[in-house]
Amino acid sequence: MPPSEPNPASEFLQYLNRWHESLPLYRWHEHILREAESAEAVAVFAVDPLNAFAHEGSMASIRNRDMLPRLRRLLLTAHEWNVQNFVLLVDSHSDEAEEFRHFPAHAVRGTSEARLAPEIETLPLRDHFTVFVKNSFHPANGTSLEPWLMDNPQLTHFIVAGCGTDLGVYLLATYLHTHLLAHNTRGRVIVPADCADTYDINLELATELGILPHPAEMWHRIALYHLAIHGVTVVKDIR
Repeated sequence: MPPSEPNPASEFLQYLNRWHESLPLYRWHEHILREAESAEAVAVFAVDPLNAFAHEGSMASIRNRDMLPRLRRLLLTAHEWNVQNFVLLVDSHSDEAEEFRHFPAHAVRGTSEARLAPEIETLPLRDHFTVFVKNSFHPANGTSLEPWLMDNPQLTHFIVAGCGTDLGVYLLATYLHTHLLAHNTRGRVIVPADCADTYDINLELATELGILPHPAEMWHRIALYHLAIHGVTVVKDIR
């Protein structure tokens, strides 16, 4: 019986899992502050840490809910290292948002879904947040993020975490990375994998609902890997 031919897709997924399991652990002083040379050069970005993606509504995910305590710790630890710039990019949709043709209605402006999740809302550093609201999953289209970045040229090192590894987190990390490239700024975008996650729709449920499946763990890892290909630094966590 002839040997079976290798399956490139299967081989890659095995490699992807090994790559993900071998992600390094970063230390604030050793790997970030020393390179940035100052805490004033560092900003931590959190994407959509909202009730809508963790606690209630059609887009809420237990994976995101379980990730939020790790995101909370990341923000607290950054503040302990004197980081002062904390930026939140959050959905705040109009009632008839065009995005609702592609995703179920969520985070409608003025509802409890559009509020920060309690894990983030109760942080003692709440007054340090710069919040940008968005009506799509892109961080800069229709927001003031780009002018804010131009007004803060001292920022060269960006930590990106939050809900939607393959959506909001991916788009924000690539946007910030290309911002650095476009302005010839020597810096770094860092994504701690343990402080990002995405939603799960298995094949059985997707078939039942007549929608596309979204296996969370695979897309989480593929998004992280694709960020690494672009030049974003992907790590396990930052302690």
